[in-house]
Amino acid sequence: MGAGPAARGARLFVADVLGDRPGVAPARLKALLADPAAAERVLGGGKAEELFAQTYRQMVLSPGAAAACRAFLETAADPRARPVLFHCTAGKDRTGWAAAILLLIAGASREAVRAEFLAVNPAVRAAFAPYVRNFLDAGGSPDIASAVVEVRPRYLDAALDAVDERWGGLDGYVRDGLRLPGSVVERLRVELTVPV
Repeated sequence: MGAGPAARGARLFVADVLGDRPGVAPARLKALLADPAAAERVLGGGKAEELFAQTYRQMVLSPGAAAACRAFLETAADPRARPVLFHCTAGKDRTGWAAAILLLIAGASREAVRAEFLAVNPAVRAAFAPYVRNFLDAGGSPDIASAVVEVRPRYLDAALDAVDERWGGLDGYVRDGLRLPGSVVERLRVELTVPV
């Protein structure tokens, strides 16, 4: 869901999920890992995990995030926009939430969504290994490093809890939170599933 180099023939579409919350942690991973002392002040003592959980809630509750998610889902439902490749800066938080929404719309259980969400951790750890190594070598906290680089069940749960608390579940979130037309939801369900 972030901008990057486009492949030949591809159309770049930017859905800025955190546009109304500039400077939040998921968009600044490399900067957070560049200064261990600052990271400790801002993220130490369990604050990193809490910050990420709150960011996930905001990806559900903020109007800007809702508009970005709606635009993404409308694009994903458009057969002319296929194939669809989506990503964010780290490929775990905004991308993970977008994938979770798609899977939930398709009818996947929350347990299956959680397993898919957590499956990104090995790839993200590998991608950020040089930054984490430098952070730790400079005296950074391993707890902070893992909280900002990994996805955790608590992060996804924070988003899902916000969906349940505000809209009573996925259907209410999609209909009232994202204001996604029923025709788009149905097209996604048809396109994302195969009859059994």
